[in-house]
Amino acid sequence: MKNRKFLLLAGIAVLLCVYIVQTIGAHRSPVKTFALTDEPDTITIVSASNGTVALTKVGEAWLVNNLPAEENQVYILNNAVKSVKTLGVVSRSNADADMQRYGLDDMSRITVTVSKQGKTLRTLVLGKAATNADQTYIRVDGASETLIATGNLHGQFDVKAEDLIHEPDEEEPDLDENDAVGDFEDDSDEDEYEDESE
Repeated sequence: MKNRKFLLLAGIAVLLCVYIVQTIGAHRSPVKTFALTDEPDTITIVSASNGTVALTKVGEAWLVNNLPAEENQVYILNNAVKSVKTLGVVSRSNADADMQRYGLDDMSRITVTVSKQGKTLRTLVLGKAATNADQTYIRVDGASETLIATGNLHGQFDVKAEDLIHEPDEEEPDLDENDAVGDFEDDSDEDEYEDESE
């Protein structure tokens, strides 16, 4: 009798624990932010359409494939990878059909690797835009979960190296002295008026 009562109480305790865990899980927000604590010095962008775009920081200047980079463009990309906000998991499947569905197949995806002094800080695999164009399907740091992230990340990182190269300002050509505007000469004949008196 005592054993039976003990088993009954143990069963109730197990069910209570399961209920508590499920309740906590149900109220846990799926929103998550992947934030970097270190400042990266290298951003490598790889895609089938644009090849490899390597951004490296030398001193205070950014280079793209060893050429001076457009600072404003790099600033936008750097901020985009330093903090990525996800809204939840949409899939845990690695099936080819699912990879194509979310734009994560080899021909569609964009892989962004962020590092500092040779150490990888973050790897993002960017798929296509979601139903809302301001959201993107992504995978983070090699995980098999496909997440939906805020922002049009695919559009931001769909860049070619030449798109990021800094174009120097064109200098205005110096005017030759002969090209300068000279004094205006009035060659018109002066009208002569004759005052005839009777």
